[in-house]
Amino acid sequence: MHRVSATMALIAFAVALGVSRAEAVGSGASEFERQPSTPPRTSSSPQGALEKAIRVAQVGPSTAPIEQTSGNPSLAPFKWVGLLSEPHPTKDKPNQGTSCTAQFIAPRVLLTAGHCIKDLPPDPSVPPSDPKTWTFWLQYQNFEGIKFNVVCAKENPLWALPSNYDTLTQDQKNAAIDAADEHDFGMILVDQDSPTGAMPYALDWKGKVTYASRVGYPENILDAEIVQSVPGIVFFTDGLPMNIAKYGRPAMSSPNTVGHWGPITDATQGMSGGAWVYHPDPGESANSNILVAVTSFSPFNTHNQPFYPGGTFAAYLTAAEFNPLFVSVSNGCK
Repeated sequence: MHRVSATMALIAFAVALGVSRAEAVGSGASEFERQPSTPPRTSSSPQGALEKAIRVAQVGPSTAPIEQTSGNPSLAPFKWVGLLSEPHPTKDKPNQGTSCTAQFIAPRVLLTAGHCIKDLPPDPSVPPSDPKTWTFWLQYQNFEGIKFNVVCAKENPLWALPSNYDTLTQDQKNAAIDAADEHDFGMILVDQDSPTGAMPYALDWKGKVTYASRVGYPENILDAEIVQSVPGIVFFTDGLPMNIAKYGRPAMSSPNTVGHWGPITDATQGMSGGAWVYHPDPGESANSNILVAVTSFSPFNTHNQPFYPGGTFAAYLTAAEFNPLFVSVSNGCK
């Protein structure tokens, strides 16, 4: 898996405990030289060994001042955010699972990354699972949250690879994934209304947003048990200086891909699907807490070193792509 995916979670673990709990544990990334998927590993959870499939994101020194980045799930914008937990069992690893950050954008509709719903290219070690087996934990914190069952899930139709992908050269495969990155978002319908409402969002906002905070559950900060918010500048990748853009692949220089760059380098694994929030404000003043993107990927080289420590990328949300998907998911993913 090549995305900064979310934290890995084990539904079976919560079921075994018989309580409304899920563990957030893993994540993922994009790479310039695409590598085979990182094999699942075992969690160091104090509650016991849990298996998780890991997506490698940018890795850097621990820089997060915990007292500044940790969020209160009872306040905006975190009150609309939670952990999406997905079981992906195999014969050898029946408790394997993954999860992502997601947030309400309507009473019963969640927005997350497209690769949290359908990973590209498919990873045989993490087989697809029925979305009806997934669970969303609103205001997740320290193994607890408000539980929602998933009714259906649907990725952006343009989050896709060509039918002849397996026959392409490696460079062509890289280009195909880069093109898909421009459309990496999806939506999920759940079985009941959000008790906290929904996060406002903006589409086609180019020229209006230059700063935002990314929210989510990064494994490298407090073991993904507390929602985090990391600040940074927002920019379109086709505006990167040449001495930066020349190191990237096509998706790194695109009017349809946005970047977020800030001082926190360890908010990586677990952040996929988390909102980029313009003007975060617990007081919910006018024009605050506006979602402008959801975390997709972070590039790294063949030595597993980040090209842009603290840098993360996402699809630019346009009405032309967003609204038809929203209507479809709102109507049962039809």
